[in-house]
Amino acid sequence: MKILHLTNHLNTGGITTYILVLACEQVKAGHQVYVWGEAGNTVAEFKAMGVTVLDDVPRCKSELSPRLWLALPKLVRVLKTQSIDIVHTHTRVTQVLAAVATRFVKIPYLSTAHMFYKRRLGRRLFPCWGKAVIAISKVMEQGLLSIFKAETLPPITVVPNGIDVEKLQGKFDAVDREAVRKSYGYGKEDLVVVGLSRLIPVKGVHFLIEALAVARQEVPSMKLLVAGAGDPAYTGRLKARVAELKLEKDVRFIGNEPQIEKPLRAGDIFAGPYVWPEAFGLSILEAMSVGLPVIGSTSGGIVELLGNGKYGLLFESENTRDLIRCLVLYAKDPSLRSEMGKAARVAALEYSAVKTYQRIQEVYEKVLVDPS
Repeated sequence: MKILHLTNHLNTGGITTYILVLACEQVKAGHQVYVWGEAGNTVAEFKAMGVTVLDDVPRCKSELSPRLWLALPKLVRVLKTQSIDIVHTHTRVTQVLAAVATRFVKIPYLSTAHMFYKRRLGRRLFPCWGKAVIAISKVMEQGLLSIFKAETLPPITVVPNGIDVEKLQGKFDAVDREAVRKSYGYGKEDLVVVGLSRLIPVKGVHFLIEALAVARQEVPSMKLLVAGAGDPAYTGRLKARVAELKLEKDVRFIGNEPQIEKPLRAGDIFAGPYVWPEAFGLSILEAMSVGLPVIGSTSGGIVELLGNGKYGLLFESENTRDLIRCLVLYAKDPSLRSEMGKAARVAALEYSAVKTYQRIQEVYEKVLVDPS
């Protein structure tokens, strides 16, 4: 089968990680895989696994962008010359592009819903979901059905995100914990909280900084390691707030780190203080898979992922006081950290890349045999 994934860009992020994991399993299964998106820092990784990368395309944030429509002839040409069997879209912009392109080349496309969408006029007039929708959590499925009328949606299949758990665990275990902590400036006595996400307001890192400032009054050894890049203005505000709180020695920003096993290995606790409802919470799954005790907000699919509190502590989204409670609880109870970390590591095995691939392949096959 020849599969084409369409996305906005190929930089590190949740959607790109999703495609990397899925494409890897598709290649292993013998499929020919293509990825379309603006060039980014994961291109070499895609190519190394045998994926054909089409990255000389513009990045567009709006389906009305002229740059998007200038790329349409190229997409049509790729569909024809490469004899693509199915197109898998991952963003609103690429859904619209696929909807138009497949009018010229009669092949099916489908969409993965990676986030909660707003009920906008464009989406109502031009749904552009394709022949099927993959929802990455049950919460995501419920969100789609509540935001859009069921009759405007194609069949929805819930397929949770997956990662190569064994691969990540192997990389994590290979990292020298003492050495990597030293490289970040931490000593044996420090209790390191890790945040790993794009630095944008909806990821809630500002709440984590405020909570740390208070939690340190009870646990002076607590530090914060922030991994990720994003909105420069937001990042600037975070650093300014750290300075105001006089936490420059206690909060470290390391920017984008493709080798996520390094900050994870350095950490004692993982925190996901997300504000906007997360459809799934991929970075939380990554932390679970290596046995880090997790704190997650009651945002979207995180509750589901953490088993309603069985595999990690939950706090009320945007409630700084509740987040402080969780930080202090973990800090003062090493046995609880160990217990939650072990439970999380076992639970993460249910979200394997192979299972994700198999479930998505079933959706592909249904789409390809459906003549409608």
